[in-house]
Amino acid sequence: MRRVGLMLALAMFGGCAPLAKSKTVCPEYRDRLCATAPECSMDRERGCQVCQCSPSTGPERGVLPSGVAPDRRVR
Repeated sequence: MRRVGLMLALAMFGGCAPLAKSKTVCPEYRDRLCATAPECSMDRERGCQVCQCSPSTGPERGVLPSGVAPDRRVR
Protein backbone atom coordinates (compact mmCIF):
# COMPACT_ATOMS: atom_id res chain seq x y z
CA MET A 1 0.00 0.00 0.00
CA ARG A 2 2.89 2.34 0.71
CA ARG A 3 4.22 1.81 -2.80
CA VAL A 4 0.92 2.81 -4.37
CA GLY A 5 0.84 6.02 -2.32
CA LEU A 6 4.42 6.85 -3.22
CA MET A 7 3.79 6.17 -6.90
CA LEU A 8 0.70 8.39 -6.87
CA ALA A 9 2.61 11.19 -5.16
CA LEU A 10 5.42 10.97 -7.71
CA ALA A 11 2.97 10.89 -10.59
CA MET A 12 1.14 13.93 -9.28
CA PHE A 13 4.26 16.02 -8.85
CA GLY A 14 6.16 14.72 -11.85
CA GLY A 15 3.27 14.19 -14.22
CA CYS A 16 1.62 17.57 -13.78
CA ALA A 17 4.68 19.73 -14.25
CA PRO A 18 4.63 19.39 -18.06
CA LEU A 19 1.04 20.70 -18.18
CA ALA A 20 1.93 23.76 -16.13
CA LYS A 21 4.96 24.63 -18.24
CA SER A 22 3.61 23.71 -21.67
CA LYS A 23 2.69 26.60 -23.95
CA THR A 24 0.69 24.24 -26.20
CA VAL A 25 -1.82 23.44 -23.42
CA CYS A 26 -4.79 25.82 -23.20
CA PRO A 27 -4.39 28.19 -20.21
CA GLU A 28 -7.40 26.85 -18.26
CA TYR A 29 -5.89 23.33 -18.23
CA ARG A 30 -2.32 24.22 -17.16
CA ASP A 31 -3.01 24.15 -13.41
CA ARG A 32 -4.93 20.85 -13.51
CA LEU A 33 -3.70 18.24 -11.01
CA CYS A 34 -4.23 14.57 -11.87
CA ALA A 35 -3.69 11.51 -9.71
CA THR A 36 -3.55 9.57 -12.99
CA ALA A 37 -1.91 10.45 -16.29
CA PRO A 38 -3.27 13.54 -18.02
CA GLU A 39 -4.79 12.94 -21.46
CA CYS A 40 -4.54 15.82 -23.91
CA SER A 41 -5.73 16.28 -27.45
CA MET A 42 -5.38 19.15 -29.87
CA ASP A 43 -8.25 21.59 -30.29
CA ARG A 44 -7.50 22.75 -33.82
CA GLU A 45 -9.95 25.67 -33.70
CA ARG A 46 -8.27 27.17 -30.62
CA GLY A 47 -4.75 26.07 -31.51
CA CYS A 48 -4.00 24.53 -28.11
CA GLN A 49 -4.41 21.23 -26.28
CA VAL A 50 -7.35 20.45 -23.99
CA CYS A 51 -6.65 17.99 -21.19
CA GLN A 52 -8.43 15.76 -18.73
CA CYS A 53 -7.30 13.23 -16.15
CA SER A 54 -7.34 9.64 -17.37
CA PRO A 55 -9.75 7.32 -15.58
CA SER A 56 -8.42 5.35 -12.64
CA THR A 57 -8.25 1.68 -13.52
CA GLY A 58 -6.80 0.52 -10.22
CA PRO A 59 -4.17 -2.15 -9.67
CA GLU A 60 -6.79 -4.84 -9.12
CA ARG A 61 -7.73 -4.70 -12.81
CA GLY A 62 -4.12 -4.83 -13.96
CA VAL A 63 -4.57 -2.21 -16.67
CA LEU A 64 -2.36 0.80 -17.19
CA PRO A 65 -3.71 4.08 -18.56
CA SER A 66 -3.13 4.60 -22.26
CA GLY A 67 -0.15 6.73 -23.25
CA VAL A 68 -1.77 7.60 -26.58
CA ALA A 69 -3.70 10.87 -26.90
CA PRO A 70 -7.49 10.33 -27.11
CA ASP A 71 -7.70 11.82 -30.60
CA ARG A 72 -5.02 9.43 -31.89
CA ARG A 73 -6.46 6.16 -30.55
CA VAL A 74 -7.68 3.48 -32.93
CA ARG A 75 -11.10 2.27 -31.95
